[in-house]
Amino acid sequence: MSRLYEPAHRLLQDQFGTRKLADRVEQFACVTEFSSDSKKFIQEQDFFFLSTVDEKGRPTVSYKGGGVGFVRIVDSKTLIFPLYNGNGMFYSAGNIDKNSEVGLLF
Repeated sequence: MSRLYEPAHRLLQDQFGTRKLADRVEQFACVTEFSSDSKKFIQEQDFFFLSTVDEKGRPTVSYKGGGVGFVRIVDSKTLIFPLYNGNGMFYSAGNIDKNSEVGLLF
């Protein structure tokens, strides 16, 4: 059973013969715990992209940046980063408050 793909995704994957590829992507890209390798990689970055969804289901992606080490992994399931005021909207933070499902691209 997939945590990432729904029936509509599977239908198209089967139609175009990409289910095996999609399963491989899910295997390495959709994780619930940070490995020691991913921890090292993430903590060496000075930016990432954060994807969130608002209460109406509208997605957004925002750039998050700082000095190397501004993102830290404190245990195998917890990643932290500072909330900078930036443009004052706190859009990502507000979305996360209502829906903690996020996407992180480093």
